[in-house]
Amino acid sequence: MLVRRLLYNQINNEQLRKTSMSENNYKLTHQPCIDPDCGSSDALSVFKNGSAKCFSCDKIWSPAEYQRATQDQDYVPIGKSSPSTAPVSVRASGGELRAIESRCLSLATVKKYNVRVVVDENGNDIKHHYPYYSGDTEVIKIRDVIAKRNNESGAFRWTDGASKVDFFGKQLFESKQKFVTLFEGEIDTMSGYQMLNNANTNFAALGVKSSSEAERAVRNNLEYLYSFDNVVLCFDMDESGRKATEKVARLLKTGKTKIVTLPAEYNDVNEMLMAGKQQEFKDAWFGAKTYTPSGLVSVSDQKDRYLDRPKKLSIPFPWQGMNRKLEGLRQGEITVITAGTGLGKSAVCRELQHWLLKTTDDNIGVVMLEESYERTIDGLMSIEANEKLSQDSVREIYSKERLSEWHDALFEGTNKNRVWVYEHFGENNLNAIADRVKFMSAGSGCKWIFIDHIHMISASGGENETVEINKIMHKFRDLCEELNIAIITVSHLRRLDGNKGHENGAEVALNHMRGSHVIAQIADSVIALERNQQADDEIEARTTRLKVLKNRYTGETGVAGHIIYEPVTGRLNELDNGDIELAGEESLL
Repeated sequence: MLVRRLLYNQINNEQLRKTSMSENNYKLTHQPCIDPDCGSSDALSVFKNGSAKCFSCDKIWSPAEYQRATQDQDYVPIGKSSPSTAPVSVRASGGELRAIESRCLSLATVKKYNVRVVVDENGNDIKHHYPYYSGDTEVIKIRDVIAKRNNESGAFRWTDGASKVDFFGKQLFESKQKFVTLFEGEIDTMSGYQMLNNANTNFAALGVKSSSEAERAVRNNLEYLYSFDNVVLCFDMDESGRKATEKVARLLKTGKTKIVTLPAEYNDVNEMLMAGKQQEFKDAWFGAKTYTPSGLVSVSDQKDRYLDRPKKLSIPFPWQGMNRKLEGLRQGEITVITAGTGLGKSAVCRELQHWLLKTTDDNIGVVMLEESYERTIDGLMSIEANEKLSQDSVREIYSKERLSEWHDALFEGTNKNRVWVYEHFGENNLNAIADRVKFMSAGSGCKWIFIDHIHMISASGGENETVEINKIMHKFRDLCEELNIAIITVSHLRRLDGNKGHENGAEVALNHMRGSHVIAQIADSVIALERNQQADDEIEARTTRLKVLKNRYTGETGVAGHIIYEPVTGRLNELDNGDIELAGEESLL
């Protein structure tokens, strides 16, 4: 039976998908959804075969399911009322004016909003009839209390005209008052009115049908809402309520819209009424903050944020000269390493990767687009072993057991699963790389991401390099901010005019970076490597000057020391100032 039912649903859903392609197959359109979790007033369509689909929540009902859900005699489908063009009043049957004790709503409040309550033989309310008005037409929203409590479908029904009404309680309040408050749903609207008002006040309290309907309701009534001195928004504190608040606030007058934030333990207004927190609600209402667009904050409100901010942890470089200038590496920052061809950009990245692995407990992500997985691991193993294991002639000197010991020291024990490498197989699409970076951060806990290099990434495939690099750098900034990670990346340099290039020791400037000035603009720090690799003097040819071209953290720029390449080990070791006696360069002491 279960298999047959699942097969029927699959066939029926496919038939509905095909059927819905044509308007001629609809028997009714723009009906209220029968799923209580949806709340749409006009997104459901009924097909000629009796099945139905809501185009808001995307749920489908078979003919039998839809018939069962709409058997309630109080439900009147939109479009099935009298064809008369004169205003009509379609009333749900039964009900009386009485307090809704289960929600702590007084008789006076219920009378104010003219809500009818249907009770069972024990006096328990089983249905609420909430009246909405459009001109002379009364539209009733019927709440099945038991179905709603049990999260069953069909908890809400509408009489004819649901799409024509927007606000619960609008007929009660004249325009041009000092305040109007918008709540989410009828129960919260009445709860808010009851807690805000006394015998001498009549603060306007209106309700939107649901958070999903709020934006449309406000758009339809902007002239009415603009007439009030202040519009106060008091939707639910859940995600959908907050999103609706943001959407609605954008439509209203700047400086005249206020947003209520309820105490953290309460999601909605009725919860506070039932908890006896009337004064706390009034405090929240009178303390409502004037809406400002996302990204704008008043400094006066942010003192605690300034004083109590978390300390930004700096991880030192392996070279002291760099620490004197930059005070280390930090998460949330982009560091760009730039140099001419063959001057050691990737080698510096590998030294930093090994240093972070040895001096922190943080995980590391590695995206080396110009080399294979094996070359990346060889580079890290070479630093661990102080041997150039990337060369077959060197690696073959050692047994598998010795190589395994070095491998274990780096990648096993307390270091297990700390290094994650993107094995790219030639894939260099920006979105693909961004997805891997997100996984490295969120799925693998990586805090330091190395990307070598920018110019190997394709942002769109068909645009010029400047446009591509702009997209890449903005994506890097977004990733840093969103994930609170550090990105250490590499940029190549453009070729200089004249006979002396960067490979011959030419000084590097920010505008030498290839492709776009955005690299320098977005980066937090830019480190240049300068070396005359063609120098006659062997020491000079192996010595690299470290220069800070940009430093957003401390502002200090200029020469930050020298490192020398050791040809036997392949390591980059820092030189003391007293050791620097390169041709044509004075001591830095």
